[in-house]
Amino acid sequence: MTTTLNSRGKSPFRWAMLLFVCLFYFLILGFCNQSFNILLKTITTDMGWEATQRTAVATAMSTGMIWFVFVAGIMMDKFSVKKVLGSSVAICAVLIFLRGQATGFMFFFTIMFLFGAASAFYMPATTKIITLWFDSDELPLANGCLTAASPVGQITANYFAVKIMLAIGGWQTLYTMIGVCVMVLTLAFFIMGKERKSEDASLASNTLTKDDLGLWKNIKGILKVPYVWLMIFANMFFLGSIYAGGAFGQLVLQTDPGWMIDKAVSGKIPAWNNLASMFAYILVPLFIAKIGRKHYTKIAVICGILAPVCFAIGFRSYDITIISVMMVIAGICYGGIVPAPKVLMLQRPEVSGPRAGTALGLYVTAERIGITIFTATLGTLISSGTMQMSHVLSSFFLLQLIAPALIFIGIFLNKNSAKKAVEKAAVQA
Repeated sequence: MTTTLNSRGKSPFRWAMLLFVCLFYFLILGFCNQSFNILLKTITTDMGWEATQRTAVATAMSTGMIWFVFVAGIMMDKFSVKKVLGSSVAICAVLIFLRGQATGFMFFFTIMFLFGAASAFYMPATTKIITLWFDSDELPLANGCLTAASPVGQITANYFAVKIMLAIGGWQTLYTMIGVCVMVLTLAFFIMGKERKSEDASLASNTLTKDDLGLWKNIKGILKVPYVWLMIFANMFFLGSIYAGGAFGQLVLQTDPGWMIDKAVSGKIPAWNNLASMFAYILVPLFIAKIGRKHYTKIAVICGILAPVCFAIGFRSYDITIISVMMVIAGICYGGIVPAPKVLMLQRPEVSGPRAGTALGLYVTAERIGITIFTATLGTLISSGTMQMSHVLSSFFLLQLIAPALIFIGIFLNKNSAKKAVEKAAVQA
């Protein structure tokens, strides 16, 4: 049987739903999380944490996500996505607010862990909404806009988080303010957002019938597709090392003897990466649409090779101009590689529509396992002091090269599957 995708029409309200999920990404995944990276040294000093406590807090969010994200993915295919998304973001808002009231290590660690658990529901839900409202033609662009919302928030944090913190009285007040803003946006989403069921998704498979769907059928149907696993692990290695590097990148720039940059200034260096990637996430899909979607995987492989090499060169340079240029080039490359595994996975007919949530549950679970392991490992290596911090970090970024290798293997799997399908059709004829 040939696997195909079906477009079920476009709703004008899809852009309003995209705006809501982009704002969630901007505030939570972008501004809130990046401000934590920038202020990690300050929070550690104020709280009197040791290096092991700092690493534990840095990994708490991803650890919390690991335990819940697969269940969250399954829920996306069974329950109201709007209610799951709105409820999880509301919980995130409360936890961000409570972060501003933290007075000790255990309280802060617990809040970050629970924040990860809540994030396990809102992050796959945002992507699930994209598959519900956008068809295969618009999916790369919509996913690019969603992905771009995070670096927009990161840029804002890089330039303004420290200034806002100093203006309003400290990092505790900053998180209190962010929590209130997220809650206001959540209330607007509950009032104005619309519901759409999985069976009405714009991106759906013609080959999946009601008999093919169900909890265990969805899981087994996804697990038996090697291509899906390649995309899951490609994302795990690339995003895992990105988040690990992001957690300690500011610390390296602020404390490595070769850098020793002020925390307000250090935020401007990754801002170049955020700025370039913000535009690239939107413009690269438009460029690919012009030259043909068949080139998507090739561009992803090339970008996946260039990005980590640029990071390695930048952090080893000990030169602000060189690292800034490398950040821009890597940011442009992010537009081709970061969304690619997710887009390529969701476009598979075995995954699209009613199975998208379950697939995203597996996808994000592996991603968060990677982030937790990589962040803990990188934190330990940096704290060991056996090598210069920048050398440790730049070498660690080269783990990202595994991602384009796996996507490259996926290209051959697709070609082989297509060849077998042609041969089978010829025999049957």
